[in-house]
Amino acid sequence: MAVETVVFDLGGTLIEYAGEYEHWPELETPGFAAAYEVLAGNGRSLPPFAQFRDAGFAHLPRMWQAATRKEANLQVHALLGEALAELGVNSFNNGDLLAAAKAYGTAIQQQAFVIEGAVEAVTAVKNAGYKVGLVSNTMFPGTMHQEDMDRFGLLNHFDATVFSADVNKWKPNADPFLHVLDELGMGAETAVYVGDDPASDMVGGRAAGMRTIYFPSSQRFTKPDGVQPDGEIQSLADLLPLLASW
Repeated sequence: MAVETVVFDLGGTLIEYAGEYEHWPELETPGFAAAYEVLAGNGRSLPPFAQFRDAGFAHLPRMWQAATRKEANLQVHALLGEALAELGVNSFNNGDLLAAAKAYGTAIQQQAFVIEGAVEAVTAVKNAGYKVGLVSNTMFPGTMHQEDMDRFGLLNHFDATVFSADVNKWKPNADPFLHVLDELGMGAETAVYVGDDPASDMVGGRAAGMRTIYFPSSQRFTKPDGVQPDGEIQSLADLLPLLASW
């Protein structure tokens, strides 16, 4: 069946959030630094920043995996709460954690940049008549990412966007993909998913019954054994010609 729907990943596919950092979770360092500054305000005493950051780094992979296993949602303020609890600090209320989480998000936004060819590719796909959607695994509120998409000239080309922490649906499970297809009013058999992380994007898209296109925008991810996308592009400029060839 012909492709009528193109769904994109966000981080690493359209917008790069890693800043100067090569590896996760180290790329979250500016976020933890900004949150620490807020939490340490008004003379409140905290352990040294390195301990706070390292506690965050220790909990983040565990909490991310729990989210992808459908055990618990992951949001930034909860991560900060876990890091503080690990350090024996229990003096902050939810409002404090939410304010720190907002500062964390702003710091990550400040190091974001649009990936080469992203605006042109999304515009071309939209203008070619495809329905355009987005599914992003993120612990940040979707409104934050929509601000970035708007700032870079991407947002108005999208017919539907799904952010995992908003709906507690995480790749590589099929449900976030099915959620966006439902919002688009389109079937999986007409859809293709474009992403940079095969273990999340190719596996998840396939689980939902979609075709998949791998875009290796960085060296952060490799193709696991047995994961074969339906197509692969080396730049986003190659996307529309590939779709046309199908």
